[in-house]
Amino acid sequence: MNQLNSTMVLDGFKRLVFPHYCVLCDRRILTDDNRFYCPECWALPTRVERPFCTQCGQPHTGQIGFGESANFVCAMCREKGPREYDRLFSACVYEGAAEDAVKRLKFQHKKQLAQLMAEELIAYAKREMNVDHYDLVEAVPLHPIRKRERGYNQSDLLVEGLLEEFPSLRRSNSLHRIRPTRVQSRISDPVLRKKNMVGAFAVEGSVDLACQSILLVDDVVTSGGTVSECAKALKRAGASEVDVLTFSVPILSVDMG
Repeated sequence: MNQLNSTMVLDGFKRLVFPHYCVLCDRRILTDDNRFYCPECWALPTRVERPFCTQCGQPHTGQIGFGESANFVCAMCREKGPREYDRLFSACVYEGAAEDAVKRLKFQHKKQLAQLMAEELIAYAKREMNVDHYDLVEAVPLHPIRKRERGYNQSDLLVEGLLEEFPSLRRSNSLHRIRPTRVQSRISDPVLRKKNMVGAFAVEGSVDLACQSILLVDDVVTSGGTVSECAKALKRAGASEVDVLTFSVPILSVDMG
């Protein structure tokens, strides 16, 4: 028996003796590609397709799936006006397995989920973005205290997945969270969410980002307060452009037309 067949037999035996079950529906998982969610549950969250808003990343209501349609800024974002970042891209809607994956990665130390999420980012970036356009890629940083408590920064893990697929990207670690903040997901008031992030980020004084186009990566964006403050700090250090790429974005209960 050759090595490939031996590996397949061993993997099959392990799945038989130590089976995995979907954490959402408890259905048995028959492959090792995704040990958390069955194919049906993982496929359910809406993947963001054209047309979508280039400022908040959300798909336009009732217009998902038109592939070649041009993207445009939604009514809510037109009313709010420009953000500190230039464009925002999100791979999928924050619902079902996508929402569950973000929470398990962030709060339950399930680091294996980062690869699954990075694969969604990669597929989206190949479809909707010109990754070679960016000079640098930067992860939204955690404060050192929180990173020490968690043991890792989930956004760093997503960036690592992107770097494996897009070798043209150069990693930057110039952005730092200079003061601890409350967890954004635990603040419901949008005004307080924004205030929570003001002045939370800075670029090392010796770093010159003049004329650099930067891709900023995070797991989920909601109000945009965190990535806006990050972009403000990067542009203060000279960056000419800051686009944001996130794994997921929630659908807000507003008219997105």
